[in-house]
Amino acid sequence: MSTERLEASTTPDSELLDDARRIITGEDHQGEGNALYVVYVAVIAAGAYGVPASQQFFRFLDPAWMAQHLTGLRGLAAGVVVAAALLGLAFRAGSFRGPVVPDLPYLDHVASSPLDRAVVLRRWWRLGLLGAVFGGLLIGLVIGAGLAIAAVTSAVVIIPAVVIGSVLGLLVAGAWLQGQVRTWPDGDRGWGVFLRPSRSLRALHLTALRTQSARAVTIGGAVLAGDLRAARLDIAAPTTRGRKLRLRARGPVGTVVARDVLGLRRSPGALVTGMVLSGLAAYGLVHSASRGTPSVIALVCLLVGYFGVGAWSEGLRLQGDNTGTPPLIGLPARTEALAHLVLPGLLYAAVALVVGGVTLALGGGSGLGIGWAVVMVWLLLGSQLMAAFRGLPPMAVFTPGRGIGTTALWYAVPMLVPAIVGTASTALLTSSLASNAPLVLILGSYAAFLYGLRKVRTLNEAHRD
Repeated sequence: MSTERLEASTTPDSELLDDARRIITGEDHQGEGNALYVVYVAVIAAGAYGVPASQQFFRFLDPAWMAQHLTGLRGLAAGVVVAAALLGLAFRAGSFRGPVVPDLPYLDHVASSPLDRAVVLRRWWRLGLLGAVFGGLLIGLVIGAGLAIAAVTSAVVIIPAVVIGSVLGLLVAGAWLQGQVRTWPDGDRGWGVFLRPSRSLRALHLTALRTQSARAVTIGGAVLAGDLRAARLDIAAPTTRGRKLRLRARGPVGTVVARDVLGLRRSPGALVTGMVLSGLAAYGLVHSASRGTPSVIALVCLLVGYFGVGAWSEGLRLQGDNTGTPPLIGLPARTEALAHLVLPGLLYAAVALVVGGVTLALGGGSGLGIGWAVVMVWLLLGSQLMAAFRGLPPMAVFTPGRGIGTTALWYAVPMLVPAIVGTASTALLTSSLASNAPLVLILGSYAAFLYGLRKVRTLNEAHRD
């Protein structure tokens, strides 16, 4: 008996872990084969669809315009902004769902053992690292090949594009893991463990890992079932700021607006995120009103603006989540929903005016572009109304083979409305049919509001006894 214990104590942790995994799964290296298959499919998809789509996209953008605006210091600045945004997003995502999230039984029976935690969790980190680095490599290859085929630049750009994509993927993986490490308030969680996987994995606390593992299961089920309220409740961070602030009565509508103001004061991250995204959207929309600017610029800016205004519309979403409950203030549901749009609308209009004014002062854009960026607020607010009261998903989400696609389309409809209507009206504004652009924008915004208010009434009537 003592000999068996001595042999077990001298066996390396990796061999003990392999034995445990063999007992649990019945086979060796199960995940590696799945990962290689995913890599194989990704390479085929990149070659068959990614490169053709990329070169067609750059040709649609007008290679001359891209060579003029996205090269030199402008292109470098745009690349730095995109890289910083990706790293920040990855770091933020790590606090909700990091790259190392084993199943709960594995955490309870294997990770809690005396084995080295860096060895126990290494497999998940390697899969996440492989996905990030290889994904960055493929994206760089697709973008570089698209630029070369579209004759925006020479074929030499493929090499630096692949290198930059791979390095950015590595940094994104490191930021993702660092965000997960910092979810626990103590331990080795400083930036000294960045891209040092052994130290980072040992710093992961079992309680935080269990929380993320359970959250991954519940969010996955909520997304597949179309229960966005449950997904938001799992993702939402607890309120820790402004707990001493109190809401004061200001009349029915004024109290609703004051409640939204209080919510943003308690969530400064949402306020700053909305300002940054709305500022970027307004900057692009100011320039998109000029002739020669590709329509895809307006498309991207409207999608960014949708998420920017959405960061300020938490009060509207909460009303949609609680549809059917007795109104605390006594306002009709329609009036309360419109009151929740006051603060996001004012904030976006203010940000658009400031960004447009600064752009005009620096010699870019025009007065028409500033006005065009401001009036887009009605289309963005209508899409937020549609999103907050989208209700339950259609029954087709439970149809085998159609669930994921139907859920994605149902979720994306409110986002597609400003993208399609806003891009079409902007394209008309910069063409010979400029007089039709306001009409298209007004009709599209009116239809979005009309549909959103109809959903407000429908959901409230569905909860009546």
